[in-house]
Amino acid sequence: MANADFEPGRQAPGGFDASSYRSAPRETAAPALTPLQKKLAKMEKALPAPLRTRAVALVLAVAVLAGAAAGLGGVKLRGRYHEARSWYTVGAPGDNGYNLNDELSERANTAANVITSALNTPGLGAESSAVTAAQVALDGFTACQEALDSGGAGMSEMYRANEALGSAIDLLYGEMQALADDPLNMGAVGTQYGLFNSAGTILGSLHYNQAVMDYQNETGGPWASVLKGLFGVDEIEVFG
Repeated sequence: MANADFEPGRQAPGGFDASSYRSAPRETAAPALTPLQKKLAKMEKALPAPLRTRAVALVLAVAVLAGAAAGLGGVKLRGRYHEARSWYTVGAPGDNGYNLNDELSERANTAANVITSALNTPGLGAESSAVTAAQVALDGFTACQEALDSGGAGMSEMYRANEALGSAIDLLYGEMQALADDPLNMGAVGTQYGLFNSAGTILGSLHYNQAVMDYQNETGGPWASVLKGLFGVDEIEVFG
């Protein structure tokens, strides 16, 4: 059998040497987006899925930008947004300084005083289911208020927490009256319960919700979510 002829440095037909490999193409950094491109990209994400194509998104985004410039305008929109946000703490127009934040805090403080009185009432105390339920409702209420103050929970969650607290305190106070010598003269705890209910009445009479609905109508429209997303404006909720 003939010996194979191997010569140093000789490459068999069809073989590969180092020079036959192509170096992998280098990845190039994505070009930085201009401010306008960033705005258009944000608008595109806010579009409904069927319209989320580059061509359609671009046309619609430009149209929205043009409409914003001619209509409400980004600066005015942001200003109205901050004004509406302030109604929670300073009061809506027509409320003469009464506001949700103060009345909700009054509800929390007076509810805590009613619970404290119940803890010291013979026949109730910490083992009472009514006391426990009221404390749970108050804890949920205060947690919700803290979240709302920090931009977390919304007005709808706060409204439900307020309703739950009202029911729990009404039940607890009723049990305290049942144990009292004179249910119509409850002294200091009666005063606190009265203030609790007064704050609830004020909450129900504020013009906050009407002002928010007027704001929503003013800043609404088919492309409101696109425009608000562009200018960093969140939704404002009614208390309910």
